[in-house]
Amino acid sequence: MLETAPSEGGLTVQAPAKVNLTLRVLGRRPDGYHDLESVVAAVTLFDVLEFGASDDLHLACEGIPVSAGEDNLVLRAARLLRTESGTRAGARVRLEKRIPPGRGFGGGSADAAATLVALDALWGLGLAREDLARLGARVGSDVPFFFGSPVAILRGRGERLEAVGARSPWWLALAWPDYGLATVDVYAALDRLAESVNGRPEATAILEALEGPASGAAAWLVNDLEGAARRVRLDGMDLRAVFRQSGVASVGMTGSGSAYFALADTEGQARRFGDAARAAGAEATVVRPLRE
Repeated sequence: MLETAPSEGGLTVQAPAKVNLTLRVLGRRPDGYHDLESVVAAVTLFDVLEFGASDDLHLACEGIPVSAGEDNLVLRAARLLRTESGTRAGARVRLEKRIPPGRGFGGGSADAAATLVALDALWGLGLAREDLARLGARVGSDVPFFFGSPVAILRGRGERLEAVGARSPWWLALAWPDYGLATVDVYAALDRLAESVNGRPEATAILEALEGPASGAAAWLVNDLEGAARRVRLDGMDLRAVFRQSGVASVGMTGSGSAYFALADTEGQARRFGDAARAAGAEATVVRPLRE
């Protein structure tokens, strides 16, 4: 899923967004986190990261505005890899941000994974992908996904992955409002709900629908965080309703929001769904599930 390519003076990596086709919260753990089961697919919306040699670590961001400070997962991943490997090498990183943050697409996690892959190559460390994924889990729960199959079942906090061989023919219209949601706020709202831990494992059901028509997945696109996300932003845009009104049968929220996706059987159908979301005031784009 993550491959380096040579660029002028260094390496380039494309970091894909992800969509949670399902997200079930199975219970709260003693450590304060939640046990999850989620069917996740990488899609063809990418951040682009360029890496070059330097004496220290430097990050510059372009595109969608994001912090270039120490809270950026690119720098957190880079510093962790440098500490754990014992290298004194540095890097100059340019991040072209195309995946909107705070919408549930996992862009920051994808950037962290891309950073670990690129710097392992740039610094000549020779670490196995499994070792990089374990480091990534220390940066964020979603990071290990980007080292594996483009479609996977995530369990635990998201660190336990099961690769899925099915490859969906669907197109997806992605839509998001002009605000993001903080994952910590959504989980806090979830914990205040009586039904917060009533999710049921259902991965097998949606896997059976992956290779069929988009409408066949409608019943399985369940995200147990959706009600909590609505409570975090009571005045938020109802993108589920927007998609439904445009004739979408299969709609879901990704991650902890605020973005939604609509499944379609053709590119033209997906574009019509995206146009409807734009007409309602949202941003939208059309993507496909990523192939190997």
